[in-house]
Amino acid sequence: MKLERPFNTFLGREMASAKDPIAHLEKRMEEIKMRSVEMYNAHQTMTKGYKMVLEGLKQAYPQFDLKDPNVVDSPQRMARALLEICSGLGSVNSDAMNATFPSEKYNEVIMLKNIDFTSLCSHHFIPFTGVTHVGYLPDIVSEDSRLAGLSKLARIVDVHAQRPQLQERMCYNIMEALRVELKPVGVMVVIEAAHGCLTCRGAKKANAQMVTSAVFGRFKDDHKLREEFLSLVGKQN
Repeated sequence: MKLERPFNTFLGREMASAKDPIAHLEKRMEEIKMRSVEMYNAHQTMTKGYKMVLEGLKQAYPQFDLKDPNVVDSPQRMARALLEICSGLGSVNSDAMNATFPSEKYNEVIMLKNIDFTSLCSHHFIPFTGVTHVGYLPDIVSEDSRLAGLSKLARIVDVHAQRPQLQERMCYNIMEALRVELKPVGVMVVIEAAHGCLTCRGAKKANAQMVTSAVFGRFKDDHKLREEFLSLVGKQN
């Protein structure tokens, strides 16, 4: 059932830790109701806008058939798609890092690589897709340093990928989120992505990939540690 996903994602966890689970659920359901109305109104506004876009395309290319059965409901689908692709705009770091654990004196690099994502170029609103590699080094001295479950590392990428932006900003924001939430002594993030605005228009370079990196702490200061990360993600011989 469709309702199982929000329950398994957040409602079940919240109810399990609430003093009064039913009262908490009633409050959350009212919030969900209000948010659904906001999203519906946004969808209606965007649908009207996309309808104008298609009408403009018809003006530019009269042979474009607005009555084509595959196009008639496209404005609504386009609006839903954009709302989904940009859902990260409604998220914060704590939505992904909602459970962390003591570092347990672990003092080696922790990495999750090849985290696939789809984001949206804020210049042309055309998707760019690729993979993100994230790694961090826990602080064995500080009691504030934390470990994150593997799913949390993947989710923090989603939180920052699902919004209009530049790849450089996404890379930095993921690094900064890990720095703030886990308080490690080092963080490194590398993103490899193909951009639709480069592959399907303009220069039309289908095989081109953009690579960005963001580093903090020991990864910035320790050349060997940085080389270890790059070796683990297959970026060095």
